Amino acid sequence: MIKWQHSTPARPLRSALLLTMVMVLLWSCDNSNQRRIDDVIRHMPSRDAEAPYDGIDISSYQGYIDWNKVSSDKNIRFVYIKATEGATYRSTHYAHNLSQARRNGMLVGSYHYLTSSSSIDEQFQNFSSFALKSVQDLVPMLDVEVRGTWSRSQLIDSVDKFCQLVQRLYGVQPMIYSTMEFYNKNLTPHFNKHLLYIGRYSKEPPEINWEGKYTIWQFSETGIIPGIDAYVDLCHFHKDTWLQDIILH
Repeated sequence: MIKWQHSTPARPLRSALLLTMVMVLLWSCDNSNQRRIDDVIRHMPSRDAEAPYDGIDISSYQGYIDWNKVSSDKNIRFVYIKATEGATYRSTHYAHNLSQARRNGMLVGSYHYLTSSSSIDEQFQNFSSFALKSVQDLVPMLDVEVRGTWSRSQLIDSVDKFCQLVQRLYGVQPMIYSTMEFYNKNLTPHFNKHLLYIGRYSKEPPEINWEGKYTIWQFSETGIIPGIDAYVDLCHFHKDTWLQDIILH
């Protein structure tokens, strides 16, 4: 009796097939997310220069959020959510806020709060393993507000390294958040070509030294939004920027 033997692909072929399957899956996820983003933008009202705000950013400070109510506010074109801080902190409300905001048709991005208490590699690992690229609509953001034990040059080197790691994994340079005073004292002009999310609680927009330009202006920390039981940061786009400038393609 002839015994038929079922041949198996050689190891290199199996590896190539597995890699192809992974690449197809990633491509499918990327395209599905891009279609979702395009659909959200398509159903947004037209840009209104007189709108009181364009977006918000939140952290665990806001506690539980009713995203169904928040999504009814058509002034909100984007939401940034704090994901991580340092090497170990992860926001307890992040997963809920991210999934529910996106489920309710909002464009969402994530941010990391930089500290000098741990290495950049450890901090990036904390962020990237929590704020997964596959569920991000907007470019990642790095929150830089304190120098801690770093000198100015050490701070710049640390921000630079974090940015390089973001570029490598997410495919874009991160937006940088800071207050106007801190940014002008510690980070300009080195990061002036980055997208800049600048806090200045004033009727006057931020001024960036050395011919810099903000992308988003955080103008208030006492916003009131139905569905959120705490004050919220409110933000405006620069007149020369819009959603397409912060979408994670």
